[in-house]
Amino acid sequence: MSFWHRILRAARFHPILAGISIGILLLLFTFVLDFVIGRYENQLSYFLRMVESSANIFGWFAIMGGYTFALLAWAHRKEAAISFYGAGNKVEKLKDSFDASLILGSQHAQTEWHLRHIKPKRVEVVWTPMVEEHTRTILQRFTDIEWLDSRQRSLENEDVYDIAIVKKHCMDLLRNMLFKYDADKICVDLTAGTALMTVAAFQAAEELGVTSLYLVGETIDGKRGRLIDNDKVDNPKEAKVVIVSDHRK
Repeated sequence: MSFWHRILRAARFHPILAGISIGILLLLFTFVLDFVIGRYENQLSYFLRMVESSANIFGWFAIMGGYTFALLAWAHRKEAAISFYGAGNKVEKLKDSFDASLILGSQHAQTEWHLRHIKPKRVEVVWTPMVEEHTRTILQRFTDIEWLDSRQRSLENEDVYDIAIVKKHCMDLLRNMLFKYDADKICVDLTAGTALMTVAAFQAAEELGVTSLYLVGETIDGKRGRLIDNDKVDNPKEAKVVIVSDHRK
């Protein structure tokens, strides 16, 4: 993350502090300008000396306020563009859309939120030994959800960086779900996992005509951006659903 990006993010997350900081900097610039005019007033023209009048000082404060709000608005739009601000739909719009889900399961809050609010009847999780214990703990809480093939089948830790292995694994899990469910009633959750896992799972979903989606958390973290808070997974408003590729009928 660049230094300029960090400044924009700070302005987005702390607008009051950012506004005060920008105002102080512009005020200092005004004082410096006033000092220069006062020191060299004999050499300056009548027009420049007019800046010292109270009306012009008031004008400078108005300009400072305008610049402050303009910069904050620009920082907000810039942050929105890179943080999915305002993206996605409420989960209520997906009510009864999917009966089965394939989830990339490295983010525990995302997995639990998906199970609670998208409510599939069957789920398969792409997991590794690194997250096995926590994944099993989450799934055991949802005894009414089937968890068949991936219960015994996982990727090795090093496999998550091999797109061919991950894609084949996802294809196998999806094909087994297709024996029982129609393709338009299955979704693939691309939120978690490595970048290669996301690409592999998306390719598998596209080849089999399955909808893929992404969850955008509503909690803002200054370092990691938007995420789903572990303490808010029971809140349906804690995330929005972005349909990446829609194969629903």
